[in-house]
Amino acid sequence: MNVAVLVTGGISETLQTTPLLRTLRAGLPQARLTLLCPASAGLVAAGISPVDEAVALTSLEGRVDGPGAGHVWGALRRRRLDALLLCSTQAMLRVAAFFAGVPQRIGPGGGVTAALLSGHVTAEPSENLAATWLRLARLLGVRVQIHAPSFEPGPEARREADRVVYGTGLTDGRLLVALAPGTALTEQDGLSMEATAWAPERYALLANQLAVRHGAGIVFLGGPADRDVIERTMMDLGASAADLSGERDVRVLAGVIARCDLLVSGDTPLLHLAAAVGTPAVGLFGPTDGRVRGPYGSDHRIVQAVAPAVPLSSPAGSPGHAPMEQIRVEDVLASIEASI
Repeated sequence: MNVAVLVTGGISETLQTTPLLRTLRAGLPQARLTLLCPASAGLVAAGISPVDEAVALTSLEGRVDGPGAGHVWGALRRRRLDALLLCSTQAMLRVAAFFAGVPQRIGPGGGVTAALLSGHVTAEPSENLAATWLRLARLLGVRVQIHAPSFEPGPEARREADRVVYGTGLTDGRLLVALAPGTALTEQDGLSMEATAWAPERYALLANQLAVRHGAGIVFLGGPADRDVIERTMMDLGASAADLSGERDVRVLAGVIARCDLLVSGDTPLLHLAAAVGTPAVGLFGPTDGRVRGPYGSDHRIVQAVAPAVPLSSPAGSPGHAPMEQIRVEDVLASIEASI
């Protein structure tokens, strides 16, 4: 039996498919399992162990247009699939699956093109994407459910991560907390990066509180463009800290997070990497819904901002709409202390 899982978006969404992929492997051990994912998640897909074949497609980045749907149609047609599980509600992907002749086309319902699906599930209000997609397996007759996300960075990435972390001088048995104050890794299309940012001064105050109350050491993570905001954060820091930002290999980042006791981040793939390598995470969410986009599992906490009242003409992410400012350091600290 040839079964494929297709997901759009980025690294975050690809990692949110891992409970579904693990469940399919457990329930259909003889099946050939293919993952079709965005090109940006190609390195991540290679480390998802239940998958026999990972196919990274540029056409699956963000909103899929007509030519992109044609590329997807070709990828599906070549593989002669028995079943396709769509981790997306995009109409063009449903059309591509239908005309590719896949007998079983399963996905979340909603919209006119849901009629092109052979089976669908209904997402519960504010349900995590991983939980919604996990229920798709039941429509293939799989009754077992494996809820934990999973990603293996690989031995070389883990060795490099060990070298980087041990080089900080913070691996002396103290609590090690990773903070990601920047927004360079944000993947949410159509949203300004500033809208998902929590103030550097608040990250600094949080780090100082963790050092005083728990003796924590701090490592900062982020992309190369986050260096400036991390430097501003470290100016107000009294805690022992190391700047590990700038690492471009997502596998090494995962290895570093695996060495930490906790991660605090906004809406970035780092939250899902933490969940997939077994590190508790605290996600800070403002304009996006942390219950839907946040890390999946009971070990993780979501701090959701309450957006201030703004005129209807002022959309989320505009200068007059700053929900992240509603998140207090005390709120985040309480969530951390519930996790450690």
